[in-house]
Amino acid sequence: MATKKVIKIEDLLVNPENFRFDPVAGQKEAIDQMVEDQNDKLFVLAEHILKNGLNPNDRIQVIASNHDPSKYIVLEGNRRTVTLKILNHPDLIDNSKRTGLKRKIKKLREQNETKLITEVECTLYDDPDEANIWIRLKHSGQSNGVGTVDWNAQQVQRFDEKIEGKSSVALQTIKLLKTSPDVPEHLKNKLSKIPITNLDRLLSDPAVRSHLGIEINSGIMQSQIDATEVLKGLVQIITDLLDPKFTVKKIYTLEDRQDYIANFPKSSQPDITLKTPKPWHFNNPISLTTATSEVSSSTETTEPSITTTPSGPKTTINPKERKKLIPRSCVLHIDNPKLNNIYHELYKELDIEKHKNAIAVLFRVFVELSLDTYIEKHNLSPTVSSTSSGIGLKPKFDQVANHMSRNGLADPAFCRGIKTSIGDKNDILGIDTWHAYVHNNKVSPKSDNLITTWDNIQEFMIKLWENIK
Repeated sequence: MATKKVIKIEDLLVNPENFRFDPVAGQKEAIDQMVEDQNDKLFVLAEHILKNGLNPNDRIQVIASNHDPSKYIVLEGNRRTVTLKILNHPDLIDNSKRTGLKRKIKKLREQNETKLITEVECTLYDDPDEANIWIRLKHSGQSNGVGTVDWNAQQVQRFDEKIEGKSSVALQTIKLLKTSPDVPEHLKNKLSKIPITNLDRLLSDPAVRSHLGIEINSGIMQSQIDATEVLKGLVQIITDLLDPKFTVKKIYTLEDRQDYIANFPKSSQPDITLKTPKPWHFNNPISLTTATSEVSSSTETTEPSITTTPSGPKTTINPKERKKLIPRSCVLHIDNPKLNNIYHELYKELDIEKHKNAIAVLFRVFVELSLDTYIEKHNLSPTVSSTSSGIGLKPKFDQVANHMSRNGLADPAFCRGIKTSIGDKNDILGIDTWHAYVHNNKVSPKSDNLITTWDNIQEFMIKLWENIK
């Protein structure tokens, strides 16, 4: 039987029969053995523990000692236990070869005296065989699906994007391919199998990006070339990477990559002379229709299709230089006093670097209350007030997008793109991200991501408020 128990660090006994090593005689030898084997890794672990605490999903597992009922032998978590012990008592490191580690641990302790952990919640077992079931499962791999199934490179990058706001160039590209109508379905179905490190290797090369007509701006993949032309080259790359005969040797060095793009079939060579009036972003699937339609009419006008009014100024998106969430070029006419005040705070008062958390929460409030206003104005809610209808944020997006599409108030493809992005949990516009701004105490918004999110939804917000009379 397993129970939870809070135990003092001094009462935890490092296991002298740790499976990592040959058995030793006692505590001193067990600690020395771990210090000798792990060395600076213990310092790195100590820093992480002091910054983040112990992993609540992976408690130290113990049994009571037969010789001293007040002590507990560690079955799983000996590295953490030794780390906590030397943080509390650096003199436990007495090997002359490890004076550097001891010095660093002492300094770390002095800098974090108020954060030192002196007791920890453990899982206490009556019988070590009970614990061994779970210890084996943790350390023996997937075990045909019973154990932990490791994430592949794409899944790790999705996690980084969601939690830390980091979106790799490869992941942005996969999203673009996934949402584009110009990519064959048989390739879309295989996107999860792309060797993402190879894709990163290609797209991180400036020569490859130049050949494809793409660039990176503040970590965001973008292009000012016709989207169809860009996708030609990307589809060729994906086709090659998915070929079992394709190896990293073909793109390993700079010269290899230059040879690779030089040998593109003529039909896959992007025409980089076909330019759009303004850059479009890879992580904005709704921009594909806009970018392509703009390039086709660029000989007639240089005015982008996103405007605040029929005769209003063009919207220029430049996230690199902006200090506010909403760019100065985006002028919205809002009759609702509260929402107008929120809009102006996001438009000209709150600095995106200094007030990221406040902006993230206010951004979500502004979007949802704007949706509510549209829904109420067009009588789309079964109740008098949309806010009391009990409808979630995603259904509200769907209601407004469907209504605008159905009534010719916005381009249907554009509305479908918005709904797809909101429904994709891995998209920067995904509903989970909106919820995380308010409800997740572990997620910290990034200024670049907030700006990109606004840029992706800006046309939708303009159309929404244009159609609230």
